[in-house]
Amino acid sequence: MQNETMMDVAVFLFRKKRKNCAEAVAEAWQKVTGKDPELTVNLRKCGSGRAPQGLCGAIYAAQLVCDEDKKAELTDRFEDAAGSLLCGEIRSMKKLSCTACVEVAAALLEESLEGVPA
Repeated sequence: MQNETMMDVAVFLFRKKRKNCAEAVAEAWQKVTGKDPELTVNLRKCGSGRAPQGLCGAIYAAQLVCDEDKKAELTDRFEDAAGSLLCGEIRSMKKLSCTACVEVAAALLEESLEGVPA
């Protein structure tokens, strides 16, 4: 997966490797940064709206690994794109698919690592 973006890796893990949305975003972060290889073990049950408080698993995972000082912006930008932070609401609005949530969360997470301005 050389020269692929975090979004590419996350979508590959979600669509082809059958990881849930939270696992896909966190594992993509791990592969790109080389950090915390144990993190995804805790995310196995966080897909399909089962992240804490009903959050979308993709944004939940991104929040877990994002630098604390970038978390609010990442969260706000995801909510703007998805229309909500809650999996059930995102699904009912049909604004973004689950794959798109993974794409957006991973892309925003990667931007936060690079310090790219909004």
